[in-house]
Amino acid sequence: MGVSSLLSDLITNDLRTAIAVVVLTTSLLLNLAKNNATSTSDNNNNNDDGDCCIAKVSGIYIHPVKSMRSISLLESTINLEKRCLTDDRRFMVVYELPLPVYKKKWELNDTTHRFLTQRQCPSLATISATIDVDDFLILEKQSFPHEQTYLAGLWDNVVVVEDLGDDAASFIQRIVDDDDEFSSTNRKIVVRLVSQPRRDNRNYIPDYAKTWNGSKLGLTSLTDGFPILIASESSLDELNKRLIASGKDSIPMSRFRPNIVIQGGNLLQPFEEDKWKIILIGDIVFAIVKACPRCKQSCTDQITGKVSPEPVEIMKSFRQCTSSSDDDGGAVFFAQNAIPIGRIEGRSIKVGDTVKVLERGDPVYID
Repeated sequence: MGVSSLLSDLITNDLRTAIAVVVLTTSLLLNLAKNNATSTSDNNNNNDDGDCCIAKVSGIYIHPVKSMRSISLLESTINLEKRCLTDDRRFMVVYELPLPVYKKKWELNDTTHRFLTQRQCPSLATISATIDVDDFLILEKQSFPHEQTYLAGLWDNVVVVEDLGDDAASFIQRIVDDDDEFSSTNRKIVVRLVSQPRRDNRNYIPDYAKTWNGSKLGLTSLTDGFPILIASESSLDELNKRLIASGKDSIPMSRFRPNIVIQGGNLLQPFEEDKWKIILIGDIVFAIVKACPRCKQSCTDQITGKVSPEPVEIMKSFRQCTSSSDDDGGAVFFAQNAIPIGRIEGRSIKVGDTVKVLERGDPVYID
């Protein structure tokens, strides 16, 4: 079956003219460092058969609370409205912003809170978060909704969030207060645990994220920008080989906090996913949007919350953006941001699903 007929079967008529695939209108195609020993251009050229099966899903993960521990699943549906895995990043921790000196009080549309992640507070990695059958968020005890809402800054965007009450906030506050990032500098921040309202007509999506027809993608969960992150075990194996060769410890996939992990053995080359554009997992089509730049959060142990220089330092030798025109200051890249396109209602992905590459193209590395 050809690519066009397969997409025709999987994508509804009303989406054919406006497929919700994010492309960067100012797309910048960058080369990886010259010493990238894992370049797979020759291997990819040998794979002219577009829809061959080269891998299977080996792991599915959600993060109910942004920057807390992940939950491993055998199967997941996709949220119809936000196009992320169901319950992924529904909640996040925010901290109060100080009242500016030129203001006497907060105005109605002021951003009063801002998101907090492992970048600022690595000990968030030590908190387990689950959602029970009654839709309660469980940290150490159940947390109940609170009527207060805030406007919270999330990178350059503003999102409406609902406070989940004092019990949940106190639990997280104790952990944040003991974090080395704050205790060593005598800094003090007041945090709250919040959720994204079930009904919110604001569209949170980065300004640079556009669909093929030029419109906004629409609602998403409390991610940094895109609904789903896909990572390859082959790429992690290559990274760990380099870490071990340099006398350092290997790292688990959890450092990169992906949603979907794929495994393909000898059929899947390290970082081959850089050149994927459209893939089929089970019976759901995903558009591969751009590589994911990695920050010091990837250096945080997801069990202990301790921070080390790796893997970012070793990735600078073979996974760093080399363009002087980019504003990211030489970011390193691991895993791919993706968006499900077409028909997803009533469908799910599960561990063991096959992965087929329907379309390849030039890599996109931009932050």
